[in-house]
Amino acid sequence: MLPFFQPMYESDVMSEVTGGLLRPGGFVLTKRLIELCNLDPGDMVLDIGSGSGATVQYLLDALSVYAIGIDTSLHLLKEGIASDFRLPLTCANGRSLPISNNRVDAVIAECSLSAFSDIDETLAEIRRVLHPKGRLAFSDLFARNPEGTLAARSLSLSCGLDCVMTKDELLSRLQSHGFEATVWEDHSYALKQLIGQMIFKHGSINEFWKRSVTNANPLEVQASASKMKLGYYLLTAQKV
Repeated sequence: MLPFFQPMYESDVMSEVTGGLLRPGGFVLTKRLIELCNLDPGDMVLDIGSGSGATVQYLLDALSVYAIGIDTSLHLLKEGIASDFRLPLTCANGRSLPISNNRVDAVIAECSLSAFSDIDETLAEIRRVLHPKGRLAFSDLFARNPEGTLAARSLSLSCGLDCVMTKDELLSRLQSHGFEATVWEDHSYALKQLIGQMIFKHGSINEFWKRSVTNANPLEVQASASKMKLGYYLLTAQKV
């Protein structure tokens, strides 16, 4: 029997720190990301890795757009639907989006791209569902030290660090899939704030990793994270 491990995004250890918004910066950066999308009334927005649907709910309530969210976590989707049964959330992954070609005006992925082990397939699917000139908007971790990613990719992780890319790697991947980056913003301060919250809540960053990582050596995970010199970015790109 394979050992059970719980993905970090489903762990109470993380939600205790973030208050349910499983990403640095909370809604401050969510609103900035949405602002960068330049949405018009009636636009269709897809949130990949929507979790319990907090961003989807904001889009529906605050803007005159149609938004849907997908996630692979039944646990988080059930939480979202339990809080508001009207939320258009469904279980799916980025490799096979349940949406027809050229249908979506904007795709959002907040701190979820680094959780995908199949980034090329996901980017191809995003391109398929976006209409001509459609936009994508990501916020996520990035590695400022390319050498640090090698150690992380050798680990079996449930927290996404093994899929973190450098800025150059990400921009190259986007270009190869027919996207032109339009905005890059470094918001690494938000990650530093989150790490501070982790230390305050759990006593040390090592203790946080011990409680949240169940399928790798916490000390190796911390060493890899340190070597990568993690940062946090917001990015928008356009289908070309």
